[in-house]
Amino acid sequence: MQNTVILRGRDLFGTTVVDNRFISELVPDAPENAVRVYLYGLMLAGGAVSSPVSISDALKLSDAQVAEAFRYWEKCGIVRIIDGSLLSVEYLNLSASLPDKRPVDNENAHYSKLVQRLQAVLGTRNMSGAELQKVYDWVEIFGFEDDAALLIVQHCIEKKGARVHINYMDSVAKRLVSEGRTTADSVAESFSMENDLASGAAAILKRWRNSRLPTEDELELYKKWTTQWGFSDEAIEIACRDVVAIDKPNFKYLDAILGKYHENGSVSPEKMRELLREQDMLAELARRAFARAGLKRTPTSSDRQQVELWCSDWCMNSELILYAAELASKKSTPFAEMKRMLSDWHERGIVSVSAAREETERSNAAHPAAAASKGKPVNRALNYKQRQYSAEELRALGVDLGDDVYED
Repeated sequence: MQNTVILRGRDLFGTTVVDNRFISELVPDAPENAVRVYLYGLMLAGGAVSSPVSISDALKLSDAQVAEAFRYWEKCGIVRIIDGSLLSVEYLNLSASLPDKRPVDNENAHYSKLVQRLQAVLGTRNMSGAELQKVYDWVEIFGFEDDAALLIVQHCIEKKGARVHINYMDSVAKRLVSEGRTTADSVAESFSMENDLASGAAAILKRWRNSRLPTEDELELYKKWTTQWGFSDEAIEIACRDVVAIDKPNFKYLDAILGKYHENGSVSPEKMRELLREQDMLAELARRAFARAGLKRTPTSSDRQQVELWCSDWCMNSELILYAAELASKKSTPFAEMKRMLSDWHERGIVSVSAAREETERSNAAHPAAAASKGKPVNRALNYKQRQYSAEELRALGVDLGDDVYED
């Protein structure tokens, strides 16, 4: 329990003297616990400086209730809290403090009820006077409803434990204010959304066999995917299948994948599945084109993007692309030849195999020599001028090809 130090404000001998004005003016409107705490503290003030005494133990009250009682009297002007952490209190002279009759405002009774409700939420924890002042500021300065303030305390305890620091609670309150949430309903809605985010992010980690809780950065990414980009949990699960391509799946890599879907306008599960089918078809078309062109390597991502350009942007069908691959197979650089032919056909407005075949035949007819020479190029090193040997010269070298091979 918290110890309380009472600083002597005037001399008292033998008995505890209570000012009549305290009884007549202040007691009628004061909470019962506030009266008990004041009188007990007044008794302790008979010494010069009392040794630390637990008023809460003596009166069977919580530390928070004792602190609230002295705050009540401080607002009335008859005590002064010197040290909130130790709860050092100075009793003031009532004659000087109450020159005129002053009724106690309803604010004190209001906060007394709030403290009682807070204690039910806090359980065995007792808030200090400084901590309670933070909560009062939420109500007085930020404009929170009492129920909203209670929800903040309860939420923070559930999330961080009973000993959660008041500064964390205060940061949550400030975030809610920045979002315009000060009513109990709006605060409850925010916490519900936060719980959904934590549950969704945790489900992704569980999918990756990771049992830890999501970090704040991961929660922010998940919030972006679901609230800003509009992905559902089902859609995010579809994207998670692509993350298995790396050894250690992480939110950053998943963010890049979802970013591509978002750029394509594919945020619903149906659109995402449709896009995946298109990508699978493009990958298969690229594989078949490479095989038709005689290429042994696997198409790269850049190769697949080129095929996508031909299909999506240039509106060329698979038959035309495969026909180009077949023609290009006769060249030393088939894929480069495919790009040249398809680019030429695109400029000429050719989008069908029949039109491409007609164009090829017309080109061959106009350049028969070039058409005849089409095929794999011959190594220039083999085109050197070769010496011719007569039969006698060959026989002299020990080579006999027969008399019918040569004509004299």
